[in-house]
Amino acid sequence: MLQFAKYRYYEVMRFVLAAQDAHGRSTMRNRLIPVLGMLTLAATGASAAVSTYVAGYGDTLWDISNRFYGTHEYWDDILAANPSLASPEALQPGMELVLPEIAGAVVQASGDVYTTTYVQAPTLAASTPMLSRLRLETAGFIAVDPLQPDGVVLGVNVEEAEGIANDDAYAGDLVEVDLGSADGVVNGTVFTILSEGQTAIDPESGGELGPIIRIAGVCRVVGVTESTSVTLLEHSYRAVHAGDPIVYYRPAGNVAVNSVPVLDEISVWVVAFQDDDFPDAYTFDVVYLNRGSDAGLAAGDAFEAYRYGPVAEGLDGQMVEMADIPVAEVVILSVQRTTCSAIVSVNRTGDLIQTGDRLHLARRQARDLAR
Repeated sequence: MLQFAKYRYYEVMRFVLAAQDAHGRSTMRNRLIPVLGMLTLAATGASAAVSTYVAGYGDTLWDISNRFYGTHEYWDDILAANPSLASPEALQPGMELVLPEIAGAVVQASGDVYTTTYVQAPTLAASTPMLSRLRLETAGFIAVDPLQPDGVVLGVNVEEAEGIANDDAYAGDLVEVDLGSADGVVNGTVFTILSEGQTAIDPESGGELGPIIRIAGVCRVVGVTESTSVTLLEHSYRAVHAGDPIVYYRPAGNVAVNSVPVLDEISVWVVAFQDDDFPDAYTFDVVYLNRGSDAGLAAGDAFEAYRYGPVAEGLDGQMVEMADIPVAEVVILSVQRTTCSAIVSVNRTGDLIQTGDRLHLARRQARDLAR
């Protein structure tokens, strides 16, 4: 199990720009080399193909600039090249960004003649995982309040011949539910099937948090009677059984991208995993945490796990604490009052998150930037 430092401190990054205006104030960087390059291209009639990049979850313009240009300083050039991006905080996963032609600019001077060669930035997939809508809608949650389903699964594998006993249903099977035309159900209505699991125990207090509700599947109505409906199980993530609760399908909303470190010291503990068959959580895995909206948390907030730095003896004989090493990042997908669901977005080392591990708030979602 990982060990973590008690306190984490973050400095809000400030962009230091090199050029000075007439009053000595810091304004924009000197753009001499890029400008000379553009003049050369205009004079020769040369042009370069536009490079693009698809933003990944957790990406910031600062990071993208570092990745493609070797310096964070071109974040505002990327912003200017993408008029549809209102601000750095408006960056969303999945957005296709135009990368301006400053990438890899090499300027050579011979007397008064300048020539510029452009090395185009490659189009790459994100180094951090995209937050897919499927992952959002299948994360599950801890039911801290009593579950209020819209209906229940009456039977599974109803297409099978009588006498064939198969209590598990998976994608492609037919499932009957207790909602019909009298409830407003029509062909094409979609339901989410839930699977109620064990009661989650808070690693911090030892108290019960509520049952873990995992998503078993999504089904679409293909036949309706007055009181029941036959549905096709289009997606399954766990075995579906008679008695499983169902709710009307609701598409997940977007989650804002985090971009600014925070000074808050908020800790959470890992309660359980979406996949209860594994003892460790890897990248893309969903975990459940013991803090929620009552603690001011929201979808998009990011936490980090650290390997606690050991105490070592320095050259002068004094004992010093070695650095805490960040090993993983976890991003909140959805919140309940006292719990939340989150995805492991980055694993930086071989240390894997386990239940009972403590995480520290690293970044808040973009909503806080307007305060």
